[in-house]
Order: sequence, then structure tokens, then C-alpha cells
Amino acid sequence: MNQYFRLRFLIEGVPELSRVLLTAHKKLDDFSKPLFKASQMILDDVETQFRTEGSLSGGWAPLKLSTIIDKAKKGYGGKPILERTGALKKSFYRQVSSRRAYISSRSPYFGFHQSRQARTTELPRRPMLLLTQSTKEKIVKEFHKFIRFT
Repeated sequence: MNQYFRLRFLIEGVPELSRVLLTAHKKLDDFSKPLFKASQMILDDVETQFRTEGSLSGGWAPLKLSTIIDKAKKGYGGKPILERTGALKKSFYRQVSSRRAYISSRSPYFGFHQSRQARTTELPRRPMLLLTQSTKEKIVKEFHKFIRFT
């Protein structure tokens, strides 16, 4: 009888990916290695989002003129979107266990840019944490590889 496990990704604003992977006659109880690799792929995409100002999600909304002027007055002129001090970019972290990988940000304002929920401010959505189709496929391949060689 085949056993299976479910690979699930949940990121706000991203359609959920849920994939059942069948395992034949193998005892698998520690997925920390492929979960670590998967979390690194996602964190690499976060880095790409910052470096390219959101190219993986279609590009972030440009800054308003008032924001550009304010950044220049405060000495941050010329800095990319969402990178005044670099604190937001550096705030991402992961926690990996044998059955779960958790990726988030320690920034108190990360959620305001990430969320799709109704807005009470004029702050545009600029997602940093996302799951591209390409990354989904790479992660699934990583789990298949792990299962095959375990």
C-alpha cells in the first residue's frame, strides 16, 4: 500500500499549491533537508523582488512624487523602492523543522505591503514574499528527488 504526504504552500495573496506526493515502501519522517532547500528558493525570490523592484510579481507600483521628495529630504534619494535603510530586506527569516518550513519577516510593516486585504491607506501592495510557478516546480522536483534517494 502506498503512503503519501502533502506538500502545501500558503502565502497571503498567492494561490495555494497543494500537491500529494506518493511514496512507495519508504519510511519518511524527516523532511528538513528538502524543506530547507525549498525555503532557500523562496528567500532567493524575495531577494530578486528587492533587486528588481518586484519583477517576479509584475513590478511594484512606482513611488509617488511626494515620497520621492520625502526620501531625498531625509537622505535616502536614489534608493530603490522599499529600501530606505535596508531593514525590511534584512528582516526575512526562516524556521525549518522536520515537517514544516516557515518564512516570514520581522518587520512591523511587511504585512502592509504584502497583504491583499482591503486597504484603509493609500499604501500600494508591493509583495516581497511570493511563490512563482518556476519556484513551485523546482520545489516539487526537490521533494521528488529527496523521496527517490531516501
